[in-house]
Amino acid sequence: MKAYHIGVISFENKNSERELKAIGGIQGYILELINFLLSKDISVGFIGKVYNFRKTKGLKYYQIQNNVTSTNKFLIQLFLRSFFIKLSKDTIIHAHRPDHFAAFTFLKNRFSVISLHGQQARTVNDRKGKAVRTIYNYLEKFALKKTNAIIAVDEITKNYYLKLYPKYKEKIYVIPTGVNVSSFKPDDKHKVRDKFGFSKIDKIILYVGRIEPPKKIEEIIKAFDILFKNDQTYKLILVGDGVLMNEIKELANRLKLNKAITFFGIRKRSELPEIFNLADISVLYSNNEGSPLSIKESLACGIPVVANCVGDISIVVKNGYNGYLVEQESIDQLALKMEEAVNNASKLKQNCIDSVQDFTIEKVNQDVIDLYKKVLNEK
Repeated sequence: MKAYHIGVISFENKNSERELKAIGGIQGYILELINFLLSKDISVGFIGKVYNFRKTKGLKYYQIQNNVTSTNKFLIQLFLRSFFIKLSKDTIIHAHRPDHFAAFTFLKNRFSVISLHGQQARTVNDRKGKAVRTIYNYLEKFALKKTNAIIAVDEITKNYYLKLYPKYKEKIYVIPTGVNVSSFKPDDKHKVRDKFGFSKIDKIILYVGRIEPPKKIEEIIKAFDILFKNDQTYKLILVGDGVLMNEIKELANRLKLNKAITFFGIRKRSELPEIFNLADISVLYSNNEGSPLSIKESLACGIPVVANCVGDISIVVKNGYNGYLVEQESIDQLALKMEEAVNNASKLKQNCIDSVQDFTIEKVNQDVIDLYKKVLNEK
């Protein structure tokens, strides 16, 4: 068996940060899955762009572009290069966007799996122009028809796509994201805070993710402002970057929160466990999610989560057990839940750790391998 993934990722480099084009939970998902497959002596290939690429035993790399300039240009190059990529008969193509897999379906049928990391069609239809929407929807429909199996990372995503494509009920499976609990685990909070220059009395709220839609960063900052006005030991750390960064910094400036908010920018994955351990709680507030990896990484470090009920969050986060759900979405409610979580963070710590034991990468990624085997046997 061989598994070839399609996408954009980044290997870590001691002398540089991760590339902006390769940030986010999907990259973490792909990297963890590739490493797991290699640990099982399964040959792995990657088609797309790997920043800071270094030769790795068992990993073959087909570079599509030197630098990824845009999603559309990457897709065009993917289509052009797909005609020249020769794959053996026992190869599974694993795409992480339907339109990426479409590039490999025109000449011949191939063993394939497509992962749906949230409702991609909804995001495209909400944010893109008519021409892009039309092309994407055609490619998605074509790709899902041709693929052998579809992985939805949560039930909401599965149900969303089954409404669009009910005839694919028999080939869609729910396999959530998994967390590497050997890397993401509790650390000495005081020691970590000393390292990053924070006080032991600070009440730290952490956001890790893209600073762009569908994330509702503006609402997080406004809710934080409510808390900070009453208690100036509150601190907010934002990890990530994106198209809304300048807008968010301007908002922080208008609210006079510059000394209370720290922008960490893009960080390497190896840095994230320490950063989670800085915090009392983490927060995710979004219009659309699948199975967000940052939620599980936070919990694995013993850090309670405050989030709204999107994707599979309500399955992972339980009110008063390992965090708090914002069920009636408003800035006031978000602020209230963050305050409650901070006040109860220490007593929820062990519950957080226990709650992710069913979502370890060993369990989740073995389910992916089992699906690969099923696809190969059924064809």
